[in-house]
Order: sequence, then structure tokens, then C-alpha cells
Amino acid sequence: MDVRIKSTDCDFKMRVAGALIKNDKLLTVQICNNGFYCLPGGHIHLGESSQEAIVREFKEEVNVTASKATLMSVVENFFVNKKGKQVHEVCYFYIVETNDPIDTTDYLFTENDEGELKELEFKWTNLKELHNANFRPAILIDKFENKNFNFEHIIFNDIK
Repeated sequence: MDVRIKSTDCDFKMRVAGALIKNDKLLTVQICNNGFYCLPGGHIHLGESSQEAIVREFKEEVNVTASKATLMSVVENFFVNKKGKQVHEVCYFYIVETNDPIDTTDYLFTENDEGELKELEFKWTNLKELHNANFRPAILIDKFENKNFNFEHIIFNDIK
């Protein structure tokens, strides 16, 4: 069961996302043609640590085993979703390393997310071009472009 709470005023969700970098390119994903790219990841399950969740999500979505996952940021993100509902999201962002072979070709993948089929468009994006890629959360673009992977807690409120 995913860690999320839905109410009439605001939804809450707890997620993980991972940065896999090869040759100064970052693996990004667009979900169901939603118009923006983000990092691969997903919801944390009840009773699961964020580190366990990122390992699971990378196996499910990217088909690699994370040999190392280092916490880079915790972002508390307040925003309005495409349906006009306020969302409070807490996301743990990891730098993910793997010993598995990595193909840096862009590709499509259909994920079965608890019975819902989702089309995932994976794209390798140059770190210096993230600002042109409609990457979210935008608050992390400078960290990636400057290769600043030091831990940071970020609170971003786009509702105010």
C-alpha cells in the first residue's frame, strides 16, 4: 500500500526518485505524455524505507539493481496538480549507482502500476541542458547542472 492520503482540500504523498548519471547525462522520464520530465521513482509503500523503495522502483522501472543509493535531497513540495487540487508531496531524491550494464539509448516502457498501464518515455538528458527539458522539480536543476550532490533539505511552495 502506497503512503498517500487523499482529502477534499489537499492530497499528501510520499515518494522516492533516483538520479542515474552516465557520461554527464541524466536518465529522465515522462509519464503518460504529461508534458514534463522527472526522475524515475514512485511511491513509498507503507512499512518500507525510502532506500528500500528506490531500490525496488529502479528494478521495476529501469530494470537495474541499485548497488548504491545516496540521499541527495529531501524536497517538501506544495503544488496544484493538473486537476486543480493542492498536493503536499515529500520526496526523497537519491543518487543511484549500479554495476549493471547501462544502455544510454532513449526508450519507451509500459509499466503495470497496480493494474493501471502507464507509458514511460525514458530520455537521457545532458546535465547542462536540464533547464531546456521542462524538468521537474525545477528546484533541482541547479544542483544537477553544478554537480552539487551534497545533501539538502528543500521546501518549495508553488501554491502561495
